[in-house]
Amino acid sequence: MSLPANSGQKQSSDAMSDVDFLTDTDVLIEIIRGNARAGAWLRANQEQVLGIPVLAFMEILQGARNRREQQLLAEQLGMYTIVHLDEGDSKQALNWFKEFHLSHGVGILDCLIAAIAVRIGKPFYTFNLKHFQVFPALDVREPYERL
Repeated sequence: MSLPANSGQKQSSDAMSDVDFLTDTDVLIEIIRGNARAGAWLRANQEQVLGIPVLAFMEILQGARNRREQQLLAEQLGMYTIVHLDEGDSKQALNWFKEFHLSHGVGILDCLIAAIAVRIGKPFYTFNLKHFQVFPALDVREPYERL
């Protein structure tokens, strides 16, 4: 369980404006599991600053089997910029949830994560294109094709 060295890490600042792209939980899982394609994708973007929505960070920690694993995951992900929610994000997410939950099956976390990504205005990488393509103004992309 390790991330490629220096790939997508924070540079001198952790300001949200320094983030070049955001990743969803599913992409982070592939990276943490050591998937070769995920590692290659991250290394190809190593000059850019990877942002992790705080909810994706929390989902990764939720998957830890014990405190030691949770601490290791937090340390590994902590070298990247964590992008937090603000009040406007929760308002936007609520509107989207009311609009898209029943019609498109999007969940609460999807709405909150999408709101962060739209506010930041940077590309958002996920394998869950079906749920995220519904959000207006979200630049959603697949990092690479899964085999």
